Amino acid sequence: MTAEAVSACCRGEIPADALDTRDRETVVARLHAAGLTDTEIAEATRLTTYTTGRIRARLGLAAHERKRAHALVRR
Repeated sequence: MTAEAVSACCRGEIPADALDTRDRETVVARLHAAGLTDTEIAEATRLTTYTTGRIRARLGLAAHERKRAHALVRR
């Protein structure tokens, strides 16, 4: 595949399954570097969260913690 296909996948335009293994790794690494969680990467690339996490772990990247919204509670 090409760099154009990797970029298109990062934008969510094509599924990661259309890419070869090395290109899927590149996509996960780029989106991880942008601060996305495994769930966010999975949604953007149409991979499962399991596959996303497996690729991230194989690349030696630590998981990003989920961003927590803190709701204000009024009494």
